[in-house]
Amino acid sequence: MLWIERLLDFLAPQYCMVCGAEGAVVCAWCLPDFAPPVPLRCYSCRVITDNGLVCRRCRRHSRLKHVWVRTEYEDGAKQLIHDFKFERKQAAALPIARMMAECLPFLQPDTLITHVPTATHRVRRRGYDHAELLARALAQELGLEHRTLLRRVTQTRQVRSKRAERLSQMRHAFRPVRSEEVQKATILMVDDLTTTGATIESAARCLREAGAKTVDAVVFAQKEYKD
Repeated sequence: MLWIERLLDFLAPQYCMVCGAEGAVVCAWCLPDFAPPVPLRCYSCRVITDNGLVCRRCRRHSRLKHVWVRTEYEDGAKQLIHDFKFERKQAAALPIARMMAECLPFLQPDTLITHVPTATHRVRRRGYDHAELLARALAQELGLEHRTLLRRVTQTRQVRSKRAERLSQMRHAFRPVRSEEVQKATILMVDDLTTTGATIESAARCLREAGAKTVDAVVFAQKEYKD
């Protein structure tokens, strides 16, 4: 059991949101069927690809090599994300991280895990950065190192924005914390949700321009976008 899991269980006992059993937000019995995995595909156009590769056509406009998506943003996954972000259910990071780990291939031991920083006003309101909690939980699950490589410099709210607007708004949303940690690094970015991909693309662009060797991403859920 992860140390963070022991601490959270001590501070606030959890009950499975599926069956009600005490001990976890989603218990070990319910977890395998909780969020049906999606096929490995290009996250942008959703064409089936090998190992979650961004397809050749979409790669012309992307700084990401692979994006692994665990499930669709619906049903239990949608509720779990809502509770994680808006109901202060920080322990949700653990089952989400475990489900994300299942969709990942073997990662090289020198892979750095980082999170896509949340807007600072949301962090202040919640008292935590949910993406950071998730990335740290995933890093422990995989036995890899987590580092905070990015800081957010814009606070733009993207809800109901058109895709072109989102891409423009997020283009310069991030800056590297320490460029020397990024140079020649193999990086896996972590976030809970993607819709148009504007946020993870902006973060990937920042890391690549700072000298990262490779930038991939893993997200728990993908929300269908209607322009």
